[in-house]
Amino acid sequence: MGRAPAAVGALTLLAACTVPTPEGIPAVAPDDLEQDITARLVEAGQQPESVTCKDPLAGQVGQVARCEVVLSATNSFEPMITVTAVDGALIDYEMVPALSREQLQRAVARLVDGAGPGPTSTVACGSGLIGVLGATTACDVTTAGVTLRRTAEVDGVDGLMMSFDLLPLLTEAEVEGSLLDELATRLGSRPESADCATGLEGRPGNTVDCVVVSGPDTAEFTLTVTTVDGEQIDYTYGPKQ
Repeated sequence: MGRAPAAVGALTLLAACTVPTPEGIPAVAPDDLEQDITARLVEAGQQPESVTCKDPLAGQVGQVARCEVVLSATNSFEPMITVTAVDGALIDYEMVPALSREQLQRAVARLVDGAGPGPTSTVACGSGLIGVLGATTACDVTTAGVTLRRTAEVDGVDGLMMSFDLLPLLTEAEVEGSLLDELATRLGSRPESADCATGLEGRPGNTVDCVVVSGPDTAEFTLTVTTVDGEQIDYTYGPKQ
């Protein structure tokens, strides 16, 4: 699976110019935010097509502003800008990379459809994705009428760049077939069927329960992911406790 980059890493900045809000609170003007983001992207070798900040950043600790950055027709993101300190008219703030829900959905669809030929996928994510290493968002990916739950996970934040990937996945049918193969090797004969609750996502420690039928006998197993190497998912299995 490929990676989808988005820009603007976590940076702490000092706003040189402020404007008052109607409540008299100092704030960083949208134009200043746009210029700041653009300058830092250019310094990092990224020339944005556009940077749009709709609202000023009010000078109160914890206040947040979002700006839309378009790098290309297929790559846009919304850095999250948060006030960290205020000293009179001087406002400290940090930027963290982020994708809105809609931007993440488009990026996930590009990852899935870019993996090979096939019909275009539709994606519905529960939320956007914040550029913090290990942050995750669940997305339902539907391709050719089949919907799979996939997890987008941030796997890199380096300077002004953030990247995420989709955790590898054994589908429900793949888990069932794999378990039957394992049991056939162990028992010398292949059980009639296996019914697993879900697929198995490639994160060590993830589990799934399966019911195996062999003649008149029924057994319940728990599969546990042990290691993940790229798209390869290794697991152990044992009686369900």
